[in-house]
Amino acid sequence: MTIQPGTTTFDDLVARAEQLVPTLRKRAAEAERQRMLSSQTMKDLFDAELLRLYQPRRFGGYEADWGAQTRIGRIISRGCASTSWIVSVIGSHAAYVGRMSPKAQEDVWGDSQDVLIATGSVPGGVTIRRVDGGFVLSGQWRFLSGVDHASWALTRGFPEGEGDGPQYYFLYPRADFTIEDDWYVSGMRGTGSKSIRINDIFVPEHRTLSLPELMSPNPPGSTVNQGYVYRYNFRAFAGTALLGPVLGAAEAVIDEFKSLLINGNNVLNELDTADTAVQLLFAESSAEVHTAALLLENLIERQHAYATANQEFPMDERVALVRDRTYAARLCVNAVERLVTNLNCSEVFEDGVLQRYYRDMNAMVQQIGINWDRNMSNCAKSEFGMATEIPFFNKY
Repeated sequence: MTIQPGTTTFDDLVARAEQLVPTLRKRAAEAERQRMLSSQTMKDLFDAELLRLYQPRRFGGYEADWGAQTRIGRIISRGCASTSWIVSVIGSHAAYVGRMSPKAQEDVWGDSQDVLIATGSVPGGVTIRRVDGGFVLSGQWRFLSGVDHASWALTRGFPEGEGDGPQYYFLYPRADFTIEDDWYVSGMRGTGSKSIRINDIFVPEHRTLSLPELMSPNPPGSTVNQGYVYRYNFRAFAGTALLGPVLGAAEAVIDEFKSLLINGNNVLNELDTADTAVQLLFAESSAEVHTAALLLENLIERQHAYATANQEFPMDERVALVRDRTYAARLCVNAVERLVTNLNCSEVFEDGVLQRYYRDMNAMVQQIGINWDRNMSNCAKSEFGMATEIPFFNKY
């Protein structure tokens, strides 16, 4: 996957990600303790330009094809799953802003190209009022990953008094919100996914866009940005970015377990490579992770094919996308759980590498885009001709 124009190729970015892995592995425990990535880690990510994949070219970005972030995310997750989440998931949110008005894009990237945009879609006590020239917002939003390092926030909600009207996205700078330090969780602590609070801030019209407009083909940003991520139906892409850190974490566990087992590390001193039971549990987990990787690669190929041909996904393909990404995540969970829960008691300590990946994996798959119960149930409902709660399954 070549990045054009310019002299940097996608292989260059892959090499930069690979070079960061040993350093990120050393920093992972501290990121977990601090409940956020360090400023140095963020600098390293910006310096390597790993957060520019979906930044428009006119602002120094790469306008990469969809799926670039999952490959980079898989690599970064071998060092730290939380860092991978910022790169693969939060980094891809630049595509949202790239679909908004050209003026909004200028606000975000006009003065600096090293920008992280934190997003929030879980409101609490939010009020949104339409006024002349824009909206006035107050309230709280939760789960803004990387917000301590973010220059902008992108949150969404329903304006008051507009009946069954659509949700809107609202883009506003760091000066407009305060961070609430409430990220005390069991897994993915290093993402620093804290809440923010705002109080009667004004968001001008050019930094707002309704959810249907942002997701639908040819939004305002497509007039100035040429990549298909800015003009194609974005609902077809949503959710795939989550698999970068998930799959990378599962691959890291496979590698770590194998290395410890072969090298006779005391963490695994009760396990024997000659034991058929050990062989079976490792082989099954390895097969599951490999299958998840094949599913992800196939997902990306299908998304790319439809987007480059500018053809809408038929309903059966929409269902298959959601089903397959959710199943791929489940395979990774199964693989990691099988290995970690068969370790001896020394691995219950929270500073253990495998234990951290286990906690992180179970936290990641709670995200709505790959949540097993929600997605698989709705996939079945769609197949049965029943109404679902997944917007991508609705015809629009």
